[in-house]
Amino acid sequence: MRKSVPASAVPKAWLVLIAALTMIVFEGAFRKWVPPFQEGIGKYMMYFSKDIIFAMILFLPVRSAPMVALKVFQKWLWPGCALMVIGAFLSSLHGFSLAGAMLTARACIVLPILALLAVPRLAGLPLHRVALLLAAFTILNFALGVEQNRLASDNILNRYSDANIEVVTEDTGVRATGTFSYITGMSIICAVGIWAGMVLMSLAVKQWQRIGAWVTLAASFGCGLASISRAPIVIGVAMIGGWLTASKDGLSVLARGLVIGTCCLVAAMALGLSTTFAELGQGLMQRSDRAGDSFSDRAFGQLDEMVTAIQEAPLGEGFGTHQAAAYYVSNGNVELSRIESQLPRMVLETGFLGLIGYLMVCAGGILALQKAKREAPSSGTRAALLATQMFLLPMFYALVIFDHTASAFVWMILAAVLGAAEMQPNQKLKIETLKVEKGNEQEAAKQFGRRTPKFGRAIYPATATQSVGITKT
Repeated sequence: MRKSVPASAVPKAWLVLIAALTMIVFEGAFRKWVPPFQEGIGKYMMYFSKDIIFAMILFLPVRSAPMVALKVFQKWLWPGCALMVIGAFLSSLHGFSLAGAMLTARACIVLPILALLAVPRLAGLPLHRVALLLAAFTILNFALGVEQNRLASDNILNRYSDANIEVVTEDTGVRATGTFSYITGMSIICAVGIWAGMVLMSLAVKQWQRIGAWVTLAASFGCGLASISRAPIVIGVAMIGGWLTASKDGLSVLARGLVIGTCCLVAAMALGLSTTFAELGQGLMQRSDRAGDSFSDRAFGQLDEMVTAIQEAPLGEGFGTHQAAAYYVSNGNVELSRIESQLPRMVLETGFLGLIGYLMVCAGGILALQKAKREAPSSGTRAALLATQMFLLPMFYALVIFDHTASAFVWMILAAVLGAAEMQPNQKLKIETLKVEKGNEQEAAKQFGRRTPKFGRAIYPATATQSVGITKT
């Protein structure tokens, strides 16, 4: 008789995803503060560590057949990737940067395909575990960011992964980086933490779970303030606003936790955290007053730049040539020579065909979540899926292509959410084939039943009454 496989064991695919998400947060810390990873091959291996770990999920078995939502993503992904490849080829006739091309292909083609292939291997993933992990990392970075803001700019905690770049400071303190390589990391963890807080709020049924959600949301905005940047605050407010207004699910979820939120606010004021937020906010206001651009320029200026780029270079002017890495390899710095916004730079790298392909891939992710929402069994589940859409929209619009941290978070979170939604009620679950002695089927079903998450509204929780494939030996 073969050895039995306990159904209650945590699948390796889940652990791989957790490890990959962890390295998104800490690879910058390794490159900043651990000497073997500051130069040479160690630096580049650490840079790609999150991608390498995530790719290892392909060596693990598929746990379920693709559901309808995943097929929607696949339907948009393949033609979108094809258009990007064609656009990249045509643009390469005008110019090419190997380092930049690798990073653009990674963010727009490789990671989305990995996410597609990872979903069936992540089937049944309890989404609250992913949200709790990212909530903990958000709180950690907020605490570190507050400390960095108060330290001198030459303190070791305030260095960038490239020690030759001068640390950015304001009158009120240092623009914090947290564990990340540069200040953009704190902006991104702000959005990630807000997503985690909204998901925790959506899936919570107990008061302590709602307390954790409120703490995560507060720490998320704290990360944005510590970066002394307007963008993460605006994006965070827009995410929550869209979550509350796009459907009644988000509003009802927030209403259930409103009393707890008020208590958390009172507790924060009693602990003196309001002073910390006020000091960070003062720095943000001072920098905002000195900025020479308006909100409309920052939010929508890239659309005009995108049209101009299409008119000037409809087929692109060089694949990979507008990645910061391309400038670093050729010039020794990460300064962009022309345009900083994402969409016009995508046009200059892959032409209008590549831009259309990228937008198709993004649309596939959003529409897949929309399909999953229609099949969701509860309002909490729908609210969690809507929160993911609110997170993806600003990331797709502004950050994914040219920010290695944002792209990793986006595609791994999408894979986690679709993997959590992969387990549908009354669907035969192909998780592990339980090999048991004849007559032990009921015991196997009991073991399988213990897979049900205890957090509350887990997306499509498995139950002992669902069909389980059992092989007798």
